[in-house]
Amino acid sequence: MNSVKTALAAACIVFATGVSAGDSASRGDYIGHDFTPHQQYFDYARVISVNPVYREVEVSRPRRECREQPVYHTGHDHPKSAGGMLAGGLIGGIIGHQFGKGRGRKVATAMGTLIGAKIGHQAVNGRAHEHGESIVGFEQHCQTRHELTYEQIVDGYDVVYLYRGQRHRVEMPYDPGKRIKMRIQITPVI
Repeated sequence: MNSVKTALAAACIVFATGVSAGDSASRGDYIGHDFTPHQQYFDYARVISVNPVYREVEVSRPRRECREQPVYHTGHDHPKSAGGMLAGGLIGGIIGHQFGKGRGRKVATAMGTLIGAKIGHQAVNGRAHEHGESIVGFEQHCQTRHELTYEQIVDGYDVVYLYRGQRHRVEMPYDPGKRIKMRIQITPVI
């Protein structure tokens, strides 16, 4: 029974030590070598020089290029009109009917109709379409090309400043002006 009491007492001591250490850590007290200062101090240093730091970047700019290209069409590609053929056939038939007698008049009328239809068709649709000849037209073709150039951009600033009689150098993302705000931390030497 004594050994049970001894073990229970030892467990209580270990538990109490752990709780008190946890309280002190949560308050921010000094534990081991982890010191967190409770106050921050600030001071200003005088800027001696500021030089921009450049880097080269690749810039792609789109550029649209257009040009006129010849386009060839054959006469068979275009729709044909039958109006000229009908009018030509009617006129040719009337003219052909004026010639001949009997059966010759019928042949002359038929021939006049065919010849008139042919002439009317060519007059409306053009001679080139009938023979499949090419007609030249122009179409605009455009494409976008990317033009690459290189530019210098400011990547940061090389700053030289004087603090308590000593020169220091730092690279900053902006130009600080005439002075730099300094954070002063006081920590004990352990």
